[in-house]
Amino acid sequence: MASAKPTYTTEPNSAPNTASSREKLQQAYNLAGEAAADTASQLKNKARSSVKRGKDHATDMEQRLEESIKKHPLVSVGCAFAAGWLISKLLK
Repeated sequence: MASAKPTYTTEPNSAPNTASSREKLQQAYNLAGEAAADTASQLKNKARSSVKRGKDHATDMEQRLEESIKKHPLVSVGCAFAAGWLISKLLK
């Protein structure tokens, strides 16, 4: 059983193959660039969305904290005092 081996030539008439290979390489390069740009765009959108959700959550938390402080001012002052005292004891 004889197997046929591909033949590779480096003769001058093999230039069309080289041009075709370069074109394929250029196409692959362009596709990779487009894929990278699309991925970067998607990541940017996800990051913006996450930041917006984080800001919204922080704003909501701030509003709830302000309402709690206004409803219970003495408890808020007591908690602040206790937290300060605890931190001072831990740092000594």
